[in-house]
Parts: sequence; C-alpha cells; structure tokens
Amino acid sequence: MKITFLGQGFESESKKSVGNTIIKLFKENKFSSFTGISAFASEAGVVGLSECIASGAEFYKTLNLIVGIDQEGTSKKALKEINDLGINSYIFYQKESPIFHPKIYLFEGESDTTIIVGSSNLTARGFFGNVESSLMVEFKNDNAEGIKLLKEIKDYYSTLFDFTDPNLFKISPEVINQFVSEGIVPTKKVWKKKHKKNTSNKKPKEENDLEIPKRPTVKIPSNFKGRYKSNKTVSKLITELEIDNKFEFENEENNQVLWQSGGLTERDLNIPKGANTNPTGSMLFKKGTLKGIDQRHHFRDAVFQTLDWKFDTTAGKTHLERAIAQIRFVIKGIDYGIFPITITHNPRTDTASYRQKNSMTQLSWGETKNLIAQDELIGKTATLYKDVTVADAFTLIIE
Repeated sequence: MKITFLGQGFESESKKSVGNTIIKLFKENKFSSFTGISAFASEAGVVGLSECIASGAEFYKTLNLIVGIDQEGTSKKALKEINDLGINSYIFYQKESPIFHPKIYLFEGESDTTIIVGSSNLTARGFFGNVESSLMVEFKNDNAEGIKLLKEIKDYYSTLFDFTDPNLFKISPEVINQFVSEGIVPTKKVWKKKHKKNTSNKKPKEENDLEIPKRPTVKIPSNFKGRYKSNKTVSKLITELEIDNKFEFENEENNQVLWQSGGLTERDLNIPKGANTNPTGSMLFKKGTLKGIDQRHHFRDAVFQTLDWKFDTTAGKTHLERAIAQIRFVIKGIDYGIFPITITHNPRTDTASYRQKNSMTQLSWGETKNLIAQDELIGKTATLYKDVTVADAFTLIIE
C-alpha cells in the first residue's frame, strides 16, 4: 500500500494537486469505476471533470457522483452541468443543521484501487488553486490493509455507496428546479456574488492599516474555467500543467522489450521541416536495433500478432490490415497515460517497398501527435515494451 500527500495552493506550482492527480488517474486503464463524493461543486469544476471522464470513457464502466448543496455552495448551473454528464449522480441534502462536507474520490479496478480523501471540493479552485491537503492511498486489491480501509469507508457511508439513503435526490432538471424554487440552490448569479472573494486593494478606514503581504497563486488550467474557455484533451492538460508524473514500471521484470528504434527523425515525430515534406501522422516500424529480423513481417506476425486485426473497408484501402493497440506513452520520464493507437500493416508482396525489404507496418500517432512533435525528441530513442503477464499491455518510452 502506498500513501502520498497531495498538497496544493501553498506555493505557486502545486504539481501534486488533487486536480492534477485526478487528470492522471482518469487516463489509467487499470480502473473501471469512479465514485466522487463532494461537499460542493462548481460549474468550472464539473466542466473540467467532463474532459477527464471523456478521456477515460473506454475504460470506465461505472461513474458515480454525489454532491452537497449546503450553504449555497453548489449553483444551479453546476448541477445542470452534472446532469449533462449523463452519469449516475445525486444531490445529498438534509434539513438538519450538520452540513454535508466529505470529499472522497474513489477509483476502483479489477486489481487496483486508489482513494483520495481530503479537503478538495469538486471546484476549479478546490482541485487546483485553494490551499488544500489530501491523502492518496493506492493499493492492490489483495492488500489486507487497503481492503480494510476501503471497507471502513464504504461501511460508514454505506447508504451513499449503495444509493439507498433517503436524503439522496437523483439529479434531473425537475429536481434541480425544485431545489432552486425552494431557495436552497442559488442561481449562477447569486452563487458568484456570494463566493466572490474580496481582493480589493482599498485601505481600511481604521487608523492602523492592515498590511497583507502578496502571495503567488496557482495557475488553474483553461479546461477548469468554464465551457466556453477552451477544450483541451487531458493529455494536453498534463503537458500544460507540467504534472510531476515520473514513470516507473510497477514490476520491471514483467516488461519485455519488443522493439527499439534508432534515432527518431523529424518525419518519425510528425515535425518535418523541409518545404517538400509533409507530416504523415504515422511512423514506420523500422528494424531499429533489432538484429536478424525481416521487418516486412516481424511486427505484424510477432510483435502485434495477438491484436484483433481486420481489413480496412474503405475503397482503395481494402488490402490494408488494421488493429488497435492500447499503448501507454512515457515521454522524457512523464507518463501521459494510455491511448488507443492504430497499427496498420500492408500484406501485399508485389509492391516496390516489399521488394526493397522495407517495413510494411506502421503506427498512427492519433491523439498523441501533440505529445511527440517536439524538436528536443529528434535523435532520441523509442522503446516498446510488453507486460508478459497482461494481454496486449504495451508501453512506448521515448527518452
């Protein structure tokens, strides 16, 4: 079991903020379920979370969210954004005086579990800018201490985790409007007015001025500033925020080197500079450092043999075989997560390329174009690994 402190807002970088961490976790294919419980939610926080959810749509089969609405902490607009996510979502509300104040973000998979518990609400500032502290607990699902901790959390909040609590209200346009009409949930305008922090530079009227030193603040990524600001992918967010995400294999002995390139070229990296050279969006699997192989067949018949290969149905391309490989990209030590990468093989033996013994297999960079199109990667080496204990689990490391 691994326990990590997530601090943010107390200094200007906060690379271990809850927001940065959640962005990374949503790219992990080892999780299939997410449950978030937050005292408050903001429009910007939910919009940013929607990008994370979209990035993990292929892996996450269960998405749950419970938010509180006490003290007008969650606006009507935030609830509407939650409803638009199309996930299993609820409001928790009780009339009694105790306010609903937990913040729990739970990621569960077949073999792994990660829990974040702390002070960060599902808001842009709660995820990035506020001074917050949380603990992240990571463990394998056969770890006794981890199992015990998860059971204690789920037992204590049992009626939240099984959604049977009488004070849970399934989020819908009708339910949102009812809480607004009751004066419990504020409109966006009222919410913004109430939650605007006084940052005025006007001096107090008192005789003795209160001197408050200026302090650097944390940059909030554009995705977490509202729907109409920007639409970056989670991978771009990781780059933009320079998330400290140093990669290490969990079990290095399980990862076998399948291929290693020579020095990467501008064309390989989708950044050709010649006037007559266009970006191809792909890279051929050339022999690289491998010895004694026939690069025309090796990658289709050995490296990627177990993928689900199908012939293209597009006119003029029906001779091409294509398959999708789930590949983790690690560039300069930073783990950017797993991407669905198209591998294409040309099985024809009557072409000039085949006669010249060139490679007939290539990968399409797809979503990772912006990650690999960097001048500083020219001449670097790409190494492809496969975890021999997991079906079709590939890692591409460029360094």
